[in-house]
Amino acid sequence: MKNMLFAALLLQAAGGYAQDGVTASTAPSAGNKYAADIMRTMKDLSALLEHGAELPAARLDALAPELKKFDDKIKDALGKEITGDMARREKEQDERDRASAAKRALQDLRAALQVYYGDNGGKYPADLAALAPGRIPAIPELWLPEHKKTSDVRVIDSKKYDKNLAGAVNDDGGWLYFSDPASASYGLLVINCSHKDPGGQEFFRY
Repeated sequence: MKNMLFAALLLQAAGGYAQDGVTASTAPSAGNKYAADIMRTMKDLSALLEHGAELPAARLDALAPELKKFDDKIKDALGKEITGDMARREKEQDERDRASAAKRALQDLRAALQVYYGDNGGKYPADLAALAPGRIPAIPELWLPEHKKTSDVRVIDSKKYDKNLAGAVNDDGGWLYFSDPASASYGLLVINCSHKDPGGQEFFRY
């Protein structure tokens, strides 16, 4: 994503110039006389990114310090305002990606729970570990904003939080599962996080 954002900024700086198969919407802006040079460099860097694994390691090792210097010079030229905006947009996209991944993992686990429920006479497992490896390869790992990666599961085996689901959330960034057959939340699986996703919804309310 970082490379895409940077490329977009360079395209903007180049006025949407199109050259050597790189297509954009407009001709180079009159104020950027280096548009062609920028686009040519972008093309070469794109090829390096795509074919780098095919090159001898020694060649890449020799190039790495020069790439670092070049990148530093570009950042200096762009200035703090543009690079700061790049970092902000990258962070926002990263958080959206993490939220989407968490939703997919939650849907998969809930589906596995329903299969277990149907296969076991209307009973949910005492713990999510019973789902693996038969119904899922492993408990999915979450990596939510403001949290480290974790696949930890907090199991609530009581009716204590039947009227206060939010009270069961201790915000460890993992999973929260209700296993008491007498509970109104029996078999419920949620994300153990009270932070809000990029859309403003708390994760545990998915």
